[in-house]
Amino acid sequence: MATARRERYRKQTREEAKAVALTQLAEAGTAGISVNAIAKAMGMTGPALYRYFTGRDELLTELITDAYRDLAEATAQAVAEAAPADRFRALAHAIRDWAKEQPDRYLLIYGTPVPSYQAPPETTEIAARLMRTILDACATLDGAHAEQPGEPGEPGEPGEPVTDLEAELARHLEGAGPWAPGPTSDGELKGRALRTWTRLHGVISLDVQGQFRGMGFDPSVLFEAEVEALIRGA
Repeated sequence: MATARRERYRKQTREEAKAVALTQLAEAGTAGISVNAIAKAMGMTGPALYRYFTGRDELLTELITDAYRDLAEATAQAVAEAAPADRFRALAHAIRDWAKEQPDRYLLIYGTPVPSYQAPPETTEIAARLMRTILDACATLDGAHAEQPGEPGEPGEPGEPVTDLEAELARHLEGAGPWAPGPTSDGELKGRALRTWTRLHGVISLDVQGQFRGMGFDPSVLFEAEVEALIRGA
């Protein structure tokens, strides 16, 4: 009984510390996260809190892992609840919605890398779950387009590289190693998933950082255009 009570207190203390760290993140970015300042806000001494986290890097790992896990779960759920023809759009909107609702956590995992911080393997494994969702969503697009009329290799049709550079990229990605748990994907599908990942996050990151302010247009329209272009294979 005493052991269970101590474990509950340990878990509560760690969760409270992470909540304070997220407040610091919102106020001053990753540079503002301080174990000693967190301890002070919780009414503890720094050495006391170090019994729950070995240092700033362990705390950052918890925050990063939590963020990746939340985003991976949000996208997986959105895709699972969508009809096959809508899964790619559901994926794209789930990523953007999560980022807009939690910009500080989004930038923690997709913004400027934290100096001197080395992410442990578990964060890479969770990030790979998200890439698996992207790969699977792209595969449904290929299947949907394959049922439509048109000659293989026709510009804009997924399934066949339309330029020498695309063919070269597909060959290059074949040997790039496993990107995600589950079935191994071919180079063409990996290329499509990679373009999806970079283009969606390009628009989202600029939007979250406020880079479109003052440009006189709604970035959501740009995002929708990018989604539709990716669906067409453009």
